[in-house]
Parts: sequence; C-alpha cells; structure tokens
Amino acid sequence: MGRKKYLLFAVITLVLLGAGWTGAGVLSRRYAERIVQSMEKQYRVSIRYQSVSLRSFGSLLIRGVVVVPAHSGLTLYAHAVVIRANIGGSSFSTGDIRGIEIDAPEIHYARSLRPTAKTSPDYAVAFRRAISTPLAVFSHLPASVLVRNLSFHYMDDAHEPQRYFIPRISVSGPHFMAEMQDRESGPKPRRWICRGTYEEHSGKITLHLYTTQKQEKVSLPFVKDYLRADVRFDTLSLEVQTRKEQGGVLQLARGRAGVKGLRVYHAGLSSDTLDFGTGYIHYKMLVGRNFLEIDSSATTVHYKRLRFHPYLRLEKRGAWRIRAALDQRDFPANDLFASFPGRLFRHLPGMQVSGTFSYHFLLDVDLARVRELVFESSLRPRNFRILRYGRSDLRRMSAPFVHTVYEKGKAVRRFEVGDLNPGFRPFQAISRYLPAAILHGEDFAFYQHRGFYPEAFHKSLVENIEAGKFLRGASTLSMQVVKNVFLNSDKTLARKLEEILIVWLIENNRLTHKTRMLEVYMNIIEWGPNVYGVTEASHFYFAKDPSQLTLGECIFLAYIIPYPKYLRNHFDGLRLHYPFYVFYRDAVRRLLQRGFIRGEEASQAQRDIFFRGPVIEYLTQ
Repeated sequence: MGRKKYLLFAVITLVLLGAGWTGAGVLSRRYAERIVQSMEKQYRVSIRYQSVSLRSFGSLLIRGVVVVPAHSGLTLYAHAVVIRANIGGSSFSTGDIRGIEIDAPEIHYARSLRPTAKTSPDYAVAFRRAISTPLAVFSHLPASVLVRNLSFHYMDDAHEPQRYFIPRISVSGPHFMAEMQDRESGPKPRRWICRGTYEEHSGKITLHLYTTQKQEKVSLPFVKDYLRADVRFDTLSLEVQTRKEQGGVLQLARGRAGVKGLRVYHAGLSSDTLDFGTGYIHYKMLVGRNFLEIDSSATTVHYKRLRFHPYLRLEKRGAWRIRAALDQRDFPANDLFASFPGRLFRHLPGMQVSGTFSYHFLLDVDLARVRELVFESSLRPRNFRILRYGRSDLRRMSAPFVHTVYEKGKAVRRFEVGDLNPGFRPFQAISRYLPAAILHGEDFAFYQHRGFYPEAFHKSLVENIEAGKFLRGASTLSMQVVKNVFLNSDKTLARKLEEILIVWLIENNRLTHKTRMLEVYMNIIEWGPNVYGVTEASHFYFAKDPSQLTLGECIFLAYIIPYPKYLRNHFDGLRLHYPFYVFYRDAVRRLLQRGFIRGEEASQAQRDIFFRGPVIEYLTQ
C-alpha cells in the first residue's frame, strides 16, 4: 500500500508540473502579447514574432522578432531574445525581470544617411525627448542586458551596401559599454569602445569613445555620409545634464565635450588632413520652443593656448535668425599663432610674435530680411611685433623675387619679378591708365584700406545668402596679390584663412608698400592663354609696350582679369560682346568722377581699341 501511495504521489506531481508548465507557457504568451501591445503604442513601432516559449523556469524565449519603427526606414531583426526572470516571480513584470540576452540581431536602414531638412514645432520638446528617451530606456531596462554580434546594414550615397558590426553591447546598472567594429571582416578590422553612465535622478549622461588598438584612431561610421568628411580621433568625451524647465525653456548645465587627437579631412576645408589635436568645451545651453542659445557667460572653449567664450543663438520665427558674437580682449598674440591646427597653413608655421590682440566678431542675420545683416570682424594689435617669420619671409615682395605659376598643382612658369627679367616693368614704366582701370574693376579703395574692405564683404555676404550659393567674392587687390605670390587657387577654407592672415600681417606691419604691391600684381597675373604679366599682355593684344597703352586698351585689360582662361567667351570673332561696353562706360564715368582722366580723354577712349598681335590668330583659328 505504501508503494502505491508513492506512485500515486509521483503521478500527481508530474501532472501538476505538466499543468504548471503548460499554464506557465500560456501565461508567458499572454504576457508577451501585452508587452508587445504596450511597446507598439508607446514607441510607435510594429512588432511581430514567431513563437514564445519557456526555455526553463524563469526564462522566456521569444523567436523570430521583427521590429519596424514608424517613418524611420529602419527594420530590426532578432533571431532569439531570452528574458530571464527571478525564480520566485511568475508575472514576468518589470520588477521580476533580471536580464535580457539578444543574439545576432540585425538592423537594416533603407534610406540615405544624408541629412534632410526637418523642422520641429517645439525645439525644447524635441531636445528634451532626445535627452530623456535614452534615460527612459535605461530606466526600464533590467539590471543586466547583453547583446551579441549586432550588425547594421545600409546603402551609402553611391548605393553601395555597407555593413558595420558591434560584437558586444552590455548594460549593468547605470553603466553601459559597446564594443564596435567598422567591418565584420578584414585582416585588421578597426574596433573601438563606447563606455558611459546614466543617472536618471539627475538627468545626466556621459559618453567616452576610444580605440583599444595602438597606432589606430576611431573613425566613426556614417560620418562620411553625413559630412562628406574623414574624421578620426583618439578619444571623444561628452557629458550632458538637464535641469528642470523654466518658462518653457529647457536648460542644460554643467555640459562638457572634449576630443583628443582629432584629425579631419574635408575637400572644402583643406587639401591636407588637418591635425587639430586636443580641445574641449564647458558649456551652458538654453533650448526654447523656437530657439537654441549658447550662453557665453558660462561657456568656455579650451583649445591649445586659447580660451574664449563664444555666444550663439539660433531662432526660428518663420525664417531663421542667427546671432553669433565673440569678444576676446588683450590675449597674447603668440598664443594665436601657436594654436593653429597642424598642416592648416603652409607659410605661417614657426612664426613668433609679441604683443597682444583684441578680437571682436558679430554676426546678426535674419534670413527673412537678409539686407539688414550686421557683420563686424576686427583684430586689433597692441605693441605687436614679428620676432621670427615662419616658413616664408612675408617681406619677399619688397625686393626682387622669383615667381612660380602653378596650374592644377604643377609649376608651369617661373620668372623673376625684378629688373633681371626683360619682361618686368616698374610702376613708372606702365601707362598711368592701367592702374586706374584695375583699381576701378578690382578694388577702388585699395589705397584707403588695410587689406580688407568691409562694405564689399558685407555686400558679398548678403548676395550669397540671398542666392543660397556662392556668387560674389569680396577679395581686395591685396588679397589677390597674396594669393598669387604666396598661395594657390585651391577653393578651401584653409587657403582663404591663410590669405586673410598674411594680408593682415603685410598691411598692418607695412611689410610691402601699396604701390609695390600693385606693381607686382600687374607683372605676375594671368591675362590670357599662357600670357602672364603686363608686358606679355600688351604685346599679345596690342603689339606694343605697356607704356604705350591707351585708356581704352587699359580698360579692356582690366575687364578680362577675372576670367583670363575664358578669353573666347568675351568675343564674337574679333568683336567684343555687349557686357564689355557696359563695363567700359561705367569705368570711364567712374575714372572721370574721381579725377583720373579729363573730359577729352573720356570722349576719345573707345576709338583706340584695335587688336593686333597674336590675339588675332588665337581668336580666328
């Protein structure tokens, strides 16, 4: 009888266990359904899965998970998701879950990674969501999360498939870590680590990105697609902490961002890879319904020897309004030259100076009223002296020097700008009409400014913003001389910045006299197909010496300066197109008003433009 009792007890136990297991399976499926419905509603996603089962007591296995966020172009696949609950728990509620494991998930992105124009009705709300969403996600995660072998697939701008691989993501309490790899295969795949913390109670997130491989830098995926730039660094750090909203303004305090070993290449920035090194910023940012503002009183940028406090406000009232300002007074001038990024400039590295600078910058532009734009920029020296020149002696134009002409980076001509060159003409040996005509066409205030003409720059800035593209430059004749003598024709920001600095140094320190600069300009610039300098131009177009040029001939030479390589476009056969005559009439009127010519000279000018020399064969062949 005792044996029968034990047998009956065993059978009943097995039945109860089986019923419990079956019941637990039913409960697990119902729980999964509730979770899915809740997540779809809260996160605006569509979730599908193939099956739900108990892997073991306290462990739920979900297979074939597919998640599609609304309007994102993303699709997430997970072959298996394991949810581990406390053994004593039976509801699989948030409090019962102690861990999640996801194996080999895939993310597919079906859209271009290039940014698209997007507006938000409330930037404070959008920014708050951007900060609060990861905090909310972390706050709802269990104590332990592990994702293994995540892959991200997308098409680049050339419609080539790209794939990035994240071997491991782990979350443990307030700490998280991701090990990333830019290619899943390859002899030496580049890997880096993203490590950070989150503090839900204080609204604070910290991030650190760094590489684990020596002699390697972090190269973030997707940056080329967004910025068309190659950006690499040793370590990137970011700290963001939010504070409570006051009057609809979301305020960020005690924020910090920093980078070590930063190197950047972008075709529009420089022809070389720039070495920015290390820098960081402590910032305070205000975000409102329709604006973002960086508070200069609580923001400091630290870069090499420089410390400055920028102000920026972006505000949208129909159209954008941009306000930016910087005032830095009496800082050591040598700190500026010692803080240039490596390989940014070619002629200034190694320069040493003394004295101080004060810099003032202000930009205020409402894109609905561009013509009311305010732009101010000034660098004021005090007791400034050049102690040592850099790679180039900026005084070279004051004496005879050898000039090299480059075409697409290759040297095509080399000649001396001085008396040893039979084609060189000093200022006094050139028709007096030519400098006047050039100043009319290129820079009428050349003898009045110190290298820069603010009114011309303001006008250029307004026209370019209104057009939405670059239409008009603001180069003074001084800037054109410096570009021809010291630099090249690269259309990069680095080249333009070096041009501006060299012009400032030459003009403010009187390294070259104005008349000598104009003399150099007339003897080196391109005036046609392989025609350089005023002597070659005079013989090519008019078969005469520069001293014999008439007023009309000089106006023509000034007219073709901006586009010497497109000479044929100015002619119909041997007859000039109409735009020349508009330029001619304006030039004669201006020169007459300013006293460069007399009335009888103006009335006779147009009659004496007769082309002779090689230009006739060039235009008729």
